[in-house]
Amino acid sequence: MKRFFIFFVLICTIFTSVAQSKHKQPSESKTQAPTGITDSLQLKNVAEKESSNRNLIQAADTLTMSDYVISIERVNSNINDIRDSIKLGFEMVHYERQINKITENIALIRQNIRDRHSVVNEKSLYLYQSFANKLDKENTKIQTLINNMYTRVYHARTKLKTTLSDSVFNRLYTNSNLRKTFNKKVIRLERKWARTDSTSKANIDTLNAFKVKLADNSMSISSALNIMDNRLDKAGQQIFGQEVNYLWQSSKTKSISNDKLKADTNLLENEQKALGYYLSQTLSERTFILILGIILFTWLFLKRNLLKTLKEQKKLFDFLHLQYLNSHPVLSLLILLLCLTPFFDAYAPISYIAIEYILLLVASSIIFLKKRELPFQFNWFMLAILFIADTLTYLFVEPTLVGRLWLLTMHVAILIFSLRFYKNLNKEMSYYKWIKKAVIAGIFLTGLGILCNIFGRFSLAGTLGLASIFAITQAIILPVFIDIIIEIFLLQLHSSRLKKGINKPFDTFVVVKRIKGLLFFIAVLLWAIMLTSSLNIYHGISNGLIDMLTSTRTIGNISFRLISILWFFMIIWFAHILQRLISFLFGETGVETEDLTAVSKGHHSRLLITRLLVLIGGYLLAIVASGLPIDKLTIVLGALGVGIGMGLQNVVNNFVSGIILIFDGSLKIGDEIEVSGQTGKVKEIGLRACTVSTSDGAEVIIPNGNLLSQNIVNWTFSNNEKRVMIQFSLSGKEMDTNMVNELINETIKNIPDVISAKRPIIVYTKVTHKTHSLIVRFWSTTGKADMVKSEAMLRLNSAFSDKNIGFK
Repeated sequence: MKRFFIFFVLICTIFTSVAQSKHKQPSESKTQAPTGITDSLQLKNVAEKESSNRNLIQAADTLTMSDYVISIERVNSNINDIRDSIKLGFEMVHYERQINKITENIALIRQNIRDRHSVVNEKSLYLYQSFANKLDKENTKIQTLINNMYTRVYHARTKLKTTLSDSVFNRLYTNSNLRKTFNKKVIRLERKWARTDSTSKANIDTLNAFKVKLADNSMSISSALNIMDNRLDKAGQQIFGQEVNYLWQSSKTKSISNDKLKADTNLLENEQKALGYYLSQTLSERTFILILGIILFTWLFLKRNLLKTLKEQKKLFDFLHLQYLNSHPVLSLLILLLCLTPFFDAYAPISYIAIEYILLLVASSIIFLKKRELPFQFNWFMLAILFIADTLTYLFVEPTLVGRLWLLTMHVAILIFSLRFYKNLNKEMSYYKWIKKAVIAGIFLTGLGILCNIFGRFSLAGTLGLASIFAITQAIILPVFIDIIIEIFLLQLHSSRLKKGINKPFDTFVVVKRIKGLLFFIAVLLWAIMLTSSLNIYHGISNGLIDMLTSTRTIGNISFRLISILWFFMIIWFAHILQRLISFLFGETGVETEDLTAVSKGHHSRLLITRLLVLIGGYLLAIVASGLPIDKLTIVLGALGVGIGMGLQNVVNNFVSGIILIFDGSLKIGDEIEVSGQTGKVKEIGLRACTVSTSDGAEVIIPNGNLLSQNIVNWTFSNNEKRVMIQFSLSGKEMDTNMVNELINETIKNIPDVISAKRPIIVYTKVTHKTHSLIVRFWSTTGKADMVKSEAMLRLNSAFSDKNIGFK
């Protein structure tokens, strides 16, 4: 029993000691490593219990001084990154100006569209609607940028709040002894953090203010567009509906019109507002026209001496067919600039277009005064006067009885003189078919305008009448526009040829044929823009075309837009035209190879490289504009590689060989070459083949691959000299070799196109008492070698005959 009691006591003692050891272990861990790293109060209490003489490096979590330094640098770097993220930059000033400008423009549009008039002015409504849409796009663009900035600054500010939560930095920040060691660095971090926090708050407030302004602008634009849409809907119903009574119901029409006039504002004031707003919003377009005008008139100033020479020697330079630049150079360039304005003024107010067009009519009338026959001049001047009168009528006449009768008179006069002009058209006149069709369209529109006026559609009648006179007069002026541009190209081509020393006529038909089609397309496009703009249907047609071209279409897994395909072919087409126009501007007609010197051949080679670069750049730009994805492009290239491997080796070989020939310079235009038994002059170096013109008049087309793979004899590669050899025999009683040599040298030296710098070489192959056999070698230009040889034989025969020496 005693042993059992002792054993029981021993077991209890062991359990008690084990329990105490387990109870002490967690308390020691709390003393050595406090778990409240993020709780600053708990860290302070732990720090106060530590001994002041304890070494800082001997921390319980084994942190060293370098760890604290690294943590400070880490926090500092984070704050710097955040400070960079919240910066707004100087572009905010630009955005603020844009936002304020949009606000002002919206207010101006809303103010202008409040005014009403009894005559529906759809053109002004379309003007304001187009600019409102531009403002909406610009406002949306800025709104997207501001929202992105706000998101960036907001996330940076949120990140700033968690910057100081670094555990190591928190231990340093809450430990008084560690704070004393890094006090300066910590204070700087505190100040930087405070400045960054203040800046981020200010930037967020600024961006919020911008967002509010942009939202207000968006609402104002939406409201203005809704108002204009409603106005345009009502205008369409009003125009095609019966605005006033029939013309024979004059008394009622007058009372209705007088009632309307009392409630309407002054149309002149409305037109002035529209004109002022249009001018303020289209400064870039006016600047472009101004720069183009400066370039053209500077070019004209540089060519003044040449034009003076052409005018004095008109018969000598008659092949250029200069009709306008030779007689009215300044007016011609002015007509060119004014004809281009429809590309920029499709939405311009009628008053602005009228001012531009009156200037165009005046300039054209001065030119027609000397260039056209008397019936044409009379009809043209009457149409010009009617255009001015009809424009003023459209702008200021109200649908009263007097106003309607006056408008009817204008339209009847336009119809009469249009018919007279149509009957007097000369079939030999340039662009006869085009002018004839345009005059028929104008007559048709005038007739419709008369009917609309009679049956009470006053606004529609005014629109149709104005469009008809525009269609007729512009169709007469645009051929002048085409001819002026052609004359500019011809004059520049002739000037470039003169600089290269080529002063001989050239076939202008080649140049005209190359560029006339493009110019006629541009002229028809200008006429269509002006006509549809005058009829107030340009907006609907252009928007319909844009929607059709920009809508995404899908075939299988491929999505595309028609505008991309159109851009692809248009850029390639324009690149081919541009590379030819570059040749014309620098004096190359593409068919003439005479009078080529070493300088001109080198110039042509550089021009050929420029044309090649233009083509390559055009094709690359076309691919980019087409929007073809890279993965789809690799499929096309893979298929092309298979095609090359199967049967296009020769095509690719000739293409690459052509590029090598162009950049290598071993062949130049005008070189005399001999290849594959063919001898001739290089006429053209193309990407596929070269054209060689033989002395027989034939043109041999040799693939570039063949030229590059064969031995080519180039007589003019480094110089234009060719050795001429004459072999003959002399017979006579007494022949002195010194006399024979002197006679040969003197005779050959006086022959034209013989290079006198190189003395002839005389070789005696056989000498007897009565006969001498000789070979004479001398040098001449490559192109004249055969003629020089013939002339030398004739002159030597004559010279030796005078000395009684036989020449054989």
